Amino acid sequence: MMHQRFKTKEEKSKFKQILEAISKLGTKELLVYWMDQEVKEAEMYHRLYAISSEVNWDEKVSKLFLDMYNDCLEHAETLLKLYRTMYPDEEVIKVDLPALEVELSEKRLRDLVYQGRLQEILEYLMGTEKIAHDVYEYLAKQTTDEEVKAILKWLAEIENGHYERLRSLYAELFGENPEEEK
Repeated sequence: MMHQRFKTKEEKSKFKQILEAISKLGTKELLVYWMDQEVKEAEMYHRLYAISSEVNWDEKVSKLFLDMYNDCLEHAETLLKLYRTMYPDEEVIKVDLPALEVELSEKRLRDLVYQGRLQEILEYLMGTEKIAHDVYEYLAKQTTDEEVKAILKWLAEIENGHYERLRSLYAELFGENPEEEK
């Protein structure tokens, strides 16, 4: 599986390595990995919320970023509860893998916001959500472990929900649907 967003040989190679590493995770590790990803994603959406509140954009934009922040935290909490249910006597382990969804740096976020490049921000965010959805769907098809498959399908649905919320705002603000990556 390769995604259109990754254009250079180095980007494709890194994506493939992350994908292979995620595909080897067991249930416990997958829960921890995704918990961490949801927290990082929440942090990014909160930074976007804070920065976008400083500019004169439609309030729907800041509200969506705040809602996405809260959703990501809720997903992380749900995953933690699931982990605690499945592994009640164990401490949460550490999984050291790079993020599947590339995050924008604080500086890059500020630059895009203050340059008024909302369309580009939304397209970027939709792309990261689409990547995550596609990867989790792909991994669900690859595994024979029914427990892992169910978690991966659930994660794919979460990412698709994020994508749809961003796409809907994009269409509302710009009067068009974003160009889909083929």
